[in-house]
Amino acid sequence: MEPAQPPTPTLGTRARSSLSRGNRRPVSRRTLIAGSATLALAAPAIGRAQAGLQSVDLLLDWKPTPTYAGFFLAREWGLFAQRGLQVRLFEGRGAVVSTRMVAHSSEYWLGVSSGVASAIGRSQGLPIKSLSVLYRRTPSVIFSRAERGIVVPTDLYGRRVGLVTGSVTVEEFRAFIAVQHLDPARIATVPVEPTAAPLLDGQVDALVDYEENLPSELRADGRQIAVLRLADAGVQLYSLNIIAREEAWLSPDKRSIATRVVEAVQEACSRLQFTPAAAIAAFAPLYPALSRPYLSQAMSVIVRQLGHQPLGQQTREGWRATIEQLARLGLLSRPVTPDEVAGDLPPA
Repeated sequence: MEPAQPPTPTLGTRARSSLSRGNRRPVSRRTLIAGSATLALAAPAIGRAQAGLQSVDLLLDWKPTPTYAGFFLAREWGLFAQRGLQVRLFEGRGAVVSTRMVAHSSEYWLGVSSGVASAIGRSQGLPIKSLSVLYRRTPSVIFSRAERGIVVPTDLYGRRVGLVTGSVTVEEFRAFIAVQHLDPARIATVPVEPTAAPLLDGQVDALVDYEENLPSELRADGRQIAVLRLADAGVQLYSLNIIAREEAWLSPDKRSIATRVVEAVQEACSRLQFTPAAAIAAFAPLYPALSRPYLSQAMSVIVRQLGHQPLGQQTREGWRATIEQLARLGLLSRPVTPDEVAGDLPPA
């Protein structure tokens, strides 16, 4: 298979993807742009026509980064094709937008979201079902330059934390404050763009992002970075997941397609976990602007983040913990149950 080319813009006013050739610096995937549906629809397809296969379009919830390696590797390793599928991957504009698009657009009925966006969306009446949770622990971390000495939660007192407006990391940070019983009045929060510049320029003392994104990039550049993992601090939130429109999930034909997509991605993630060097070798040619040191850092985080076997499994207990934490923060429009959010949960 020849390598996929990085996405190119289809609208004259859109900036080039952060992962295009010539720009090594990945942009944080967590920014949730509350834009119109046309923004998400303008995202270019990432795929190639393959004759004789059943075609399906899958909407990612952000630009291509190592976070989505399982999806790209399932394609590059022929795991979709082995299941009779041609899966075209489209870049998205955040988990909230992706969830809305899967729920209501005519273009996508299958996509990527986060546990937070899925549960909140379901509480708002969006007809979606979670099919698989790839990240059963939130990958978000509070990261800082090591010399700042931020190693325990109370070290944030008197410090400035940069938060990306509209990102689910804002709510995750709120959950962190709550579960750690910290006084929010003693921590300054500063709105920032999703880059490392505010940290490196000294505008803030810490930032929040997926650990495989900006923190891994800084480590690959030789920076000494300290991280506080939100999951280790008691933030119990499901994260990266695969969702489908409920109507499609109830259709035998589309359920079959969705099940095969999930199986292929889970198999790719399992291979990534056991043979990360092979995963890097397959992923790197797709985006040659990404440095090998960065990919090595990012993949090592993803290997840990994928967790224990069986990969992608979602449980009633995991969804209950996510829902309860969101409810305590007042983020749900109405009470929801794990069975409303997720499809085919194992027996209690």
